[in-house]
Amino acid sequence: MIKLDISKGRVEDIRTALYPVRGLFHLLHHPGKYAGPILVSILKVIATSTVTIIPLLRYGYGPQQNLLNKIYQHMLEPKTSASFASTVATATAAVLCSVEVATLTIQLGLYFVGSIQDRLFDSILRERGRLPSSENTAGISEKVGGPAHNTDDLRDHAFLSPRSVAIVAAQLEDSWSSFLLRPTIFILTLPLNIVPVIGPATFIGIQALFRTGEAHKRYFNLYHWSKAQIHRRIDARFWQYYRFGLMATVLEMIPFAGYVFMYTNQMGAAMWAMDLHEQKLLEPKND
Repeated sequence: MIKLDISKGRVEDIRTALYPVRGLFHLLHHPGKYAGPILVSILKVIATSTVTIIPLLRYGYGPQQNLLNKIYQHMLEPKTSASFASTVATATAAVLCSVEVATLTIQLGLYFVGSIQDRLFDSILRERGRLPSSENTAGISEKVGGPAHNTDDLRDHAFLSPRSVAIVAAQLEDSWSSFLLRPTIFILTLPLNIVPVIGPATFIGIQALFRTGEAHKRYFNLYHWSKAQIHRRIDARFWQYYRFGLMATVLEMIPFAGYVFMYTNQMGAAMWAMDLHEQKLLEPKND
């Protein structure tokens, strides 16, 4: 029985990480329904991001490469040759600029394009017959998420710890706090990319915490979950949410293809929420 539970848990973990990919397949299966709105929104993102990305690539790459070259020469010489240090600096500067471009694109897509992601999420719920109306949400959040206002069972987490960031990202509304939190952490963690291999991986892992919390943010809003209920849900299933968030973040940072994944990841998140519904994990049990 224990082995069966462990195997079932591993399968569930793999399925959770693959939901962003399932979102892409859903788009490919229904291109007529989704391709038009997504294409229009992508064009808006490209037009908006060009204003910042072109200057970044033109004026940001060179200074970053020169700075990294000096740092690596100091760190690696005389153990290695100057040409090796220069090669590492060039590669790191390219990775750093790619990360900066991807992050800027994601930020601009989130804040300046519109609510297309929410509409895609709602569309998946509508397909599955789960888009709630105002009169049928009152009891669901209480039965599924626990007490709406009782915080006695909630665990405290250190400020800016992984769970804390994910919970805050899921709870925050569209406010200045939400607008500033991600860019602030981005700026503070950007120097990690100076460290080859490990640095970029760590940086992406930290940025994924926001996607972790945002995975079912639309679901929580539609069903009127309280902050206490959201805290309880994200805390209890943190690693499942993090696997989804990490996969989604990596896909969104792929050059050019990331534009599409910004939207299909939202569709995958909605499909995950609905699968949990059907498993009776996010909907009330019938008495």
